[in-house]
Amino acid sequence: MICPRCGKEIPDTETLCPFCMQEINRNMEFNDFKEDGFVQIRPKDDSVSTGPENYKPKYFDISEYNIFAIAIIFVLCVSLFTIFSLRFVQKRNKLFIPKYVSTQPTTETTEPTTETVNTVKKFSVKDLIGSWKLEGDEDTDYSAIPYYVFKGKDSLAEYYGSIVVKGTFVDISDGDNKGIYLSIDSNLKGAYDYKIVGNKKDGNTLILTNRTNGGVYHFVKATAKMKKLEVIPKHKLDKGIIGSWYTEDKKKAYKFTSKGTLKRITGNTTTYGVWTVAKKKEITIKYMKNEIKTVIVPYNIVKKDKQLMVNGTLYYKAKK
Repeated sequence: MICPRCGKEIPDTETLCPFCMQEINRNMEFNDFKEDGFVQIRPKDDSVSTGPENYKPKYFDISEYNIFAIAIIFVLCVSLFTIFSLRFVQKRNKLFIPKYVSTQPTTETTEPTTETVNTVKKFSVKDLIGSWKLEGDEDTDYSAIPYYVFKGKDSLAEYYGSIVVKGTFVDISDGDNKGIYLSIDSNLKGAYDYKIVGNKKDGNTLILTNRTNGGVYHFVKATAKMKKLEVIPKHKLDKGIIGSWYTEDKKKAYKFTSKGTLKRITGNTTTYGVWTVAKKKEITIKYMKNEIKTVIVPYNIVKKDKQLMVNGTLYYKAKK
């Protein structure tokens, strides 16, 4: 068949001229190309036999457009296959690609600060309730450290060896400026700014900053411990002083037991210890603060079962 536009011969099965892209009408046949550029068109002769002797097999014509389309489809298929293959391998072998971490030293320096570990969004004086010790302090069998116990109703106590000192604390916070005043007969007495950092899982830290001298103290939660002293071996007792004794103003007191233990009260301080009669009119007392202390005090029974003089202070026998 002859293309009516370019005059080139094309297969009869084509509907589009591959040379000039002219649409071909299958129902028409064309004769030879004329000099004027036109061809004669005549109806197609359907009487021509289509038997085996005239049969021409169809074929797939690959034009430049078909090749371009096939190339795009091929690239897409290869890309998809590659992506799915990598994901399958990664999932099966648990492929892990580590992140790049620079090993070059940095010139930037940052000052350490406890603010970066503060995970307590808000804290108040109620968060102080509990037992605290100075960070890094540890006690042994022969030495003791102080424990500070904040209780409800603004009650405060220091446990130090075999000594208990009672006190109070007052919330002096002003908005976000948190502050407390510790009223206690110990080195901790005074006004402080305070804050709590850390968390319950890793542990909280209480930071106190003295408003007078600027001293900073770091405390951590700990269980308060009292030291119990063993009685003095082969201790000697004076039955005349066994019992409880008080000064007239009730600010001082002694309690001597028949087991060789004692309790001494002086104001807000209570000392637990052991005792024995060293020699006539003298008492040896042992107690513990940061370490075991031993003191010898003179005593005298003024009136039997009524008055007792200890180290120059007069005590009265408590009524049963």
